[in-house]
Amino acid sequence: MKNIFYIFLFLFGLILVTNSYALTQFYIQTSHNDEIFIINDEIFEAQTYCFNMEEGDPVIFLDGSSASMGICVLTKILNRRTNQVCSVWCE
Repeated sequence: MKNIFYIFLFLFGLILVTNSYALTQFYIQTSHNDEIFIINDEIFEAQTYCFNMEEGDPVIFLDGSSASMGICVLTKILNRRTNQVCSVWCE
């Protein structure tokens, strides 16, 4: 019985740690000409072109920021539908 308690405690801790590092998913609200995107109510411009990034696609910010804290930086987003990565910056 003691071993079951420790196994449960380990699994619970593992779930807490895994969820605390989960990346937040956002959705492309607007996509224009493969270079302008509105995500999380912020305007982002592609460094070059981000082909096949469509309105409604789920995306994750891999580095940088979603600009939700007022911080506008160069960042990379992963399109979860296509698994393509695109470099963008805030307007």
